[in-house]
Amino acid sequence: METPLISIIMPCFNAADTLEKAVQCIQKQTYTHWELLILEDGSVDASLQLAGQFARADKRIQLINSAKNRGVIRMRNLGIRLAKGQWIAFCDADDWWIAEKLEMQMNLAHTSKASLLYSAVYYVRLKKQIHIKEVQLIADASFKTMLKTNAIPMSSAVYSVKKLGKHYFQQAPDNLIHEDYAYWLQLFKKRKVDAAYIRKPTTFIRLRPHSRSANLLRAARSHAIIMHREGQLPFVIIALNFVFYFFTAARKRIPWFGWKEVETV
Repeated sequence: METPLISIIMPCFNAADTLEKAVQCIQKQTYTHWELLILEDGSVDASLQLAGQFARADKRIQLINSAKNRGVIRMRNLGIRLAKGQWIAFCDADDWWIAEKLEMQMNLAHTSKASLLYSAVYYVRLKKQIHIKEVQLIADASFKTMLKTNAIPMSSAVYSVKKLGKHYFQQAPDNLIHEDYAYWLQLFKKRKVDAAYIRKPTTFIRLRPHSRSANLLRAARSHAIIMHREGQLPFVIIALNFVFYFFTAARKRIPWFGWKEVETV
């Protein structure tokens, strides 16, 4: 079976406490034909030094450093432009993968001829104890189903450059979040996307209590604006989709629903 090169895009801003785990999970992949582009975005902690150590020790890792903070959209777009792979994957600097993640997705791409692959995920909360929750997503991602919810967590996804081309993020107002949701909606609008879903969780997504996406009302507002802008739907349909999104997002995050305490992940 062909082993295409996978370019992994990792924006990094003040991630010194999580970067090592994120990079090491990529180095442990059973699928080894990859390049990792770390987009260091003007961090003021030790992220740049740590990323430099990884790049010097592993020729598959490339460090791209910005002296000032440019934001996640610009840095991801820079990584996409520089990517040499036939496939593009994303992994944020505070997320990590199981060792078989890329191998599972490339095997499924070969058998299904899919152009985009994504999977179930684990949400992780790190407080005094580690809490983890498995999250299953909509398995038939399409433009229509994505109007209800963002079914494709960015760090779980990989897509074919040959079939879909290089797809870039559009700039968004600073008060909006969910640039990943807009990214996938725009891709589904522009291209014929054959998406395939893996029910086994491949990706650990760290939830931070003070992150931009932790504010459910802000997240819901951003989702509604993106849905209106990209979908151009009647108000009634937008409202129905928004209700579905709100309850789905709340169910994912509420602390007493489906979370388990674990010793290590």
